[in-house]
Amino acid sequence: MASISEVIKKYNLSPLPGEGGFFRFITEFGNAGCIYYLITKSTFSSMHKLTDDELWFFLEGGTSEQLIIDSNGKEEIRVLNQDNRDSLVNGGSFQGTRLLDGEYALFSTVMSPKYSDDMYSSPDEEFLLSHPKAKEFLN
Repeated sequence: MASISEVIKKYNLSPLPGEGGFFRFITEFGNAGCIYYLITKSTFSSMHKLTDDELWFFLEGGTSEQLIIDSNGKEEIRVLNQDNRDSLVNGGSFQGTRLLDGEYALFSTVMSPKYSDDMYSSPDEEFLLSHPKAKEFLN
């Protein structure tokens, strides 16, 4: 398996402010957009909410877990790895993704419409008080 620095260089990834991890826009098609997204032990996807659906694809690396809390407050843990390669996170759900083993995990994500900063929000204190597990997914 490649080192973290080799993966960052190979895919020309940059740090993702706010959420954490590393990313690069791959392409836009129609109204959709696609990125590469890398997490490590210390740079994971911090708990956040997007207004629209996001489809995740596991590409390589270690096993990761995704905490998803839907708009009704239902919590779900999903595992992403070579045996479980995709996860659809519905818009309006909070999500966070962290590495369980290995040095990194590389994903591709797709959104339609393509991502823009106004789609992103962080959890407030009231949300964190009602969902203590979400605090584990904060940078």
